Amino acid sequence: MLMDHQQRTKDIITEVDRSLLKYVERGRHEKLIKAMRHYPEAGGKRMRPIMAILVAEAVGKRGKEALPFGCSLELIHNFTLVHDDVIDKDPVRRGRPAVHMAYDEPTAIIAGDALFAIAYDVLASTEVDGERLRRLMRTVSNTVFLVAEGQQIDVDNEDRPAVSREEYLDMVEKKTAVLFSCAAEGGAIIGGGTEGQIADMKEYARLLGIGFQIWDDVLGIKGNIEKVGKPVGSDIRNGKRTLIVVDALERLKGDDREHVLAEALGNSSATEDQVKAAIQLLEDIGSIEHARQFALDYAARAKQLLSCLEGSEEKDMLMELVDYAVGREL
Repeated sequence: MLMDHQQRTKDIITEVDRSLLKYVERGRHEKLIKAMRHYPEAGGKRMRPIMAILVAEAVGKRGKEALPFGCSLELIHNFTLVHDDVIDKDPVRRGRPAVHMAYDEPTAIIAGDALFAIAYDVLASTEVDGERLRRLMRTVSNTVFLVAEGQQIDVDNEDRPAVSREEYLDMVEKKTAVLFSCAAEGGAIIGGGTEGQIADMKEYARLLGIGFQIWDDVLGIKGNIEKVGKPVGSDIRNGKRTLIVVDALERLKGDDREHVLAEALGNSSATEDQVKAAIQLLEDIGSIEHARQFALDYAARAKQLLSCLEGSEEKDMLMELVDYAVGREL
């Protein structure tokens, strides 16, 4: 993932993967265990635990102590993905059938709930003093609430004829960026960073998270299923008000071509040709490029905040993490 530090990154991911699979091997119900393992064993970018570990190491050489905290956030992330796929009716995740397709919707919902419960148990095992652990607990709890709020806003926006940029960014911050913010903020707390470093790392990750989601929206339009891990164009069929769509609806107001987007947006029965035509229109009017540049601006601002850290391999990797989050191959 991080090209200049591939082996270090692989080592962290290997440790995270090993820990995650150990954590979800729980209970006696085989079907539930398999459903809980379905996404964690499929792999993933592991950006949140990587970020937590790197920040804790960068501020206080305590990256090892941040592993359980990072894994708890990854379990929470996986729980939200399971429920998201049920809500969006997406059939594929990480190149394999979504949990609700591999099993059934009730099992998927229960597996998500179980992952959430395990996440808090793992979080409680983080080796920090009592006050910092309470601070981590409060931070994670507030984060999960904001993620839920962001998910609800996202669902509500699908039925709205118009969504402003400010409303979109509020949704993205809550649904996606706050989990990154939590990872970096928690890493700085575990590492014993100053209040200034904790605040700067939280903001660094917030900006990275917003940029990451916008770039992900671009990938959902221009990527391919092997790299994206879910059907390209599904966001259009689901009526997602991404920054691309928000910008396009503003540009197309009163335009004769508006119907091309309207035929596919929010139409679960849209044909491949209708979706392709809508995507081509988004390309032609500049909405995709607008979103791409928007994400790159957030990435540049995130990098500036790393100046609060002393020079180290971890700081370099956090810099590269921005380039990966906002720059993954289209």
